[in-house]
Amino acid sequence: MENKKTLFNEILEGSKGSIYRICTAYLSDPEHRNDLYQEILIAIWHSMERFEAQSKWNTYIYRIAVNTAIKYCLKVKKENQLITRSEIPDIPAERDQETEPLIQKMLHCIQLMPDNERLLLGLVLENLSYKEIAEILGTDVNHVGVKINRAKKKLLELMKNNHG
Repeated sequence: MENKKTLFNEILEGSKGSIYRICTAYLSDPEHRNDLYQEILIAIWHSMERFEAQSKWNTYIYRIAVNTAIKYCLKVKKENQLITRSEIPDIPAERDQETEPLIQKMLHCIQLMPDNERLLLGLVLENLSYKEIAEILGTDVNHVGVKINRAKKKLLELMKNNHG
């Protein structure tokens, strides 16, 4: 049990920022986002024994986080509590004043996109390779590339049309 706790803490230390960004990609409401974060941590704890080392821990954690986020959002939607997509997520204060409006506009436009495209762009913003994204999503690398290009085009179009 102590080894599991130590491993969990190590995993969490290396992944908490990524997990939180996945939560932000799905939900802009801080309460829902924090609840989802806790749900993901619980899911990781319960899934640790099933890790088969066929991928990296990060990939495994991303898959758990994405799957938990999808389930959580479906549950919230059923309860008619999902916040509007027009809200902009919190942005860390250490942003450059010159680029801040563009970053907020981009995040706002990402929130307007369908869930699957928001997730994909969130993983791209995490600087994951196409191969890593394909492993997380359980799909082919070429398929990921096509989906990312389509999502980027849609995002650029939203930004050009002055949303935000």
